[in-house]
Amino acid sequence: MSQSKIAMSKTKAAISKFTLLLATSVGLSSLAIADNVINGAPSWSTPSRGQAAEIVEANTLKTVSGSAKSYTQAQIDDKFSAPDWLPQQHQAMPTIVQFGKKPKVWACASCHLASGTGHPESATLAGLSSSYIQSQMKAFADDTRLDYSGHMNRMAKELTEQEIIDVSDWFASLTTNKIVNVKEVSEVAQTLIDDTRMRLVVNQSISQSTTEDIAGRIIEIPQDRNQTQKRHPNSQFNSYVPLGSLARGKTIVETGGGKSTPCFACHGTNLKGSSIAPSIAGNFGIYTVRQLHGFKGGSRTGAQSALMTPVVAQLTDADIVDIAAYLSSLSPQ
Repeated sequence: MSQSKIAMSKTKAAISKFTLLLATSVGLSSLAIADNVINGAPSWSTPSRGQAAEIVEANTLKTVSGSAKSYTQAQIDDKFSAPDWLPQQHQAMPTIVQFGKKPKVWACASCHLASGTGHPESATLAGLSSSYIQSQMKAFADDTRLDYSGHMNRMAKELTEQEIIDVSDWFASLTTNKIVNVKEVSEVAQTLIDDTRMRLVVNQSISQSTTEDIAGRIIEIPQDRNQTQKRHPNSQFNSYVPLGSLARGKTIVETGGGKSTPCFACHGTNLKGSSIAPSIAGNFGIYTVRQLHGFKGGSRTGAQSALMTPVVAQLTDADIVDIAAYLSSLSPQ
């Protein structure tokens, strides 16, 4: 058998093995709703919900280093009770942040974590101002900003003005941390999407996985899948980006590259926010890709969005990837 056929056989076997571990999602199917279309956004940046991996030892207490807390995986995955591994790192969470509001509003920290750093399929909220978060919550509520998963639009509509203020003030109080580690590559490990829309390596171990062409994408995966699935507040991610994207992105961000406006003009000299625009340094690359396409494709149409429309008008898909890659490589601190 040729080497290529052997490699293909191993890939199929790995995918089959992974698929056997998949099961129907517990407790989420009743809340699943159709995705919102972000015009122009590549499918890898707006993944559909995959299947849920079977919960192994769902009722066994789990721990993480540096924490006196313990939770079962079932408790960790409870959308109405976010795990708080390191409560000493932040102020007391408002009820809406830690427990949500049944039946429709999940605990904010269940997706964005108790650190506000979130995951690639959600967003980093630490480092944003309370006023900016409030404005975006209202944009989700009136559908002038569409969340590709639909969840934020659904939940924002259920929140009172005071709850929006409480959520925004709390996330704005958090300390920023660099959790995205950007690496330029030509090939990446083969991956699959789970039921939370997170991308995971097929074989769990990068060193054992078959690789494929990065093909102009940004591929973000947990450095430690076990830690991330426990929703550790400081879990790290590797962001694999195309070769040369950092230098190309830097040029566009700093000069406009003849197609746009330098980002510093609105987002501040260090890109960590200003009175008119949010911090854009150190966020997940696929989040940034979604937002730039949102401005370009018209799924973000709020008052502040008018400032971004001409900025993104001439950017190509490759430009957007380059910009997102470079911004992810910056420290948000």
